[in-house]
Amino acid sequence: MNIESILEGVRESNLFIQLGAVFLLSLVPFLEGYVAASVGILIGFPTVLTIIAASVGNWLSVMAVVVLYEKMRQRRKAKPESRRSGKKKELARKLFNKYGVPGVALFGPLVFGHHIGAFISLASGATKRYVTLWMTIGILAWTVVIGILASIGIDLAGRYL
Repeated sequence: MNIESILEGVRESNLFIQLGAVFLLSLVPFLEGYVAASVGILIGFPTVLTIIAASVGNWLSVMAVVVLYEKMRQRRKAKPESRRSGKKKELARKLFNKYGVPGVALFGPLVFGHHIGAFISLASGATKRYVTLWMTIGILAWTVVIGILASIGIDLAGRYL
């Protein structure tokens, strides 16, 4: 079974399966809602419903990070402190220090995604409520804008190609 046959099967399935596939894809960290929405729209799923399914899936997975942060923090406190830090973590911290939670939520997906952005924001001392607000805004902004651009691109390609 290759990817083409899987995509064809999803394309020919009912609307709930199509939106479920977009939803599941948007749950995956680093793929984010805007990638899932674009893929769904490119396959031919309804634009508005695809954007909604992708936004909800991405939002739920990021909110899982926000909710589970406290447990991860407690576990981390129980273990000896490690001074290892990756390039993405350092870049995230610099972005957070320069632009705060709004900057991480709106520009973070270009670098590390909403999931790591939410974690870095919380680890840097931002409140869960503030992180939730800005991650919601960021997820909606990215998913809606990229979904609309994908839809426009498909429309233009259909007219001129």
